[in-house]
Amino acid sequence: MAFSLFLGAFAMAAATRAVGQPGFISIDCGLEANYSGYKDTDTGIFYVSDSPYVDAGENHRVAAGQASGRVRPELTVRSFPSGVRNCYTLPTAAGAKYLVRVIAFYGNYDGRNSSSALQFDLYIGVNYWQTVRADGDEVYEVLFVAWASWVPVCLVNTAQGTPFVSSVELRPLVDALYPAVMTNQSMATD
Repeated sequence: MAFSLFLGAFAMAAATRAVGQPGFISIDCGLEANYSGYKDTDTGIFYVSDSPYVDAGENHRVAAGQASGRVRPELTVRSFPSGVRNCYTLPTAAGAKYLVRVIAFYGNYDGRNSSSALQFDLYIGVNYWQTVRADGDEVYEVLFVAWASWVPVCLVNTAQGTPFVSSVELRPLVDALYPAVMTNQSMATD
């Protein structure tokens, strides 16, 4: 547990230190497609709409009573009521190491107060990453080595509620940072 916390903190520090570097993508899921994006005033991170990266799903806003104290990317959600597997297609460079961070804040976006029973799976390509439980953690991270010029980050419906996502972030990592991550594996930071 302590190692996981250390690893997650180290990965986050390494990724956020170089905001604005080439290859950094920060997606506000559920943001209107015609919205050109915005710069977060607290972090300086520039967020864009998810419409260029995904071709399914529905946009929502979290319930008004759930918005207090939340950062802007957590105020919108894209849900996937149709299909078993829905994927974001993120640009990568084959052989390069990356961190992907998914934030899934339920925020009663559907008005059903169903967070206690809601869960779905995350995959990097065909590889299982982690199970999202809407009443648990909201931040999910994985380190991987890209195998192509793009990578699918997928939400898989496990028949326990509609998958949803608040934001998806892609951060390239320097090769020496995680020497243990190889092309045939990924490493979740839970």
